[in-house]
Amino acid sequence: MAAKKKPKLSFEEGMASLEEMVLNMQRADLPLDEMMSTYEKGMALASQLDAILREHRRRIEQIDPDTAEITKFEENEHGVS
Repeated sequence: MAAKKKPKLSFEEGMASLEEMVLNMQRADLPLDEMMSTYEKGMALASQLDAILREHRRRIEQIDPDTAEITKFEENEHGVS
């Protein structure tokens, strides 16, 4: 039997999960092992969310106000156009 493919996480669902992880980590009574596990999961999720944002940013088109030409969004060295 083939493994079921995990449904793709939406950006909003991912952000909500990440926010919940942060709130859980802020609790003073969370054991260190659980905190580290949550941190690792949070970092992996943050990486997924970053990839989603980068993909959407890549798809954005910009209109040049001087020429009215449409160009694709390009990131500079800081990740912002």
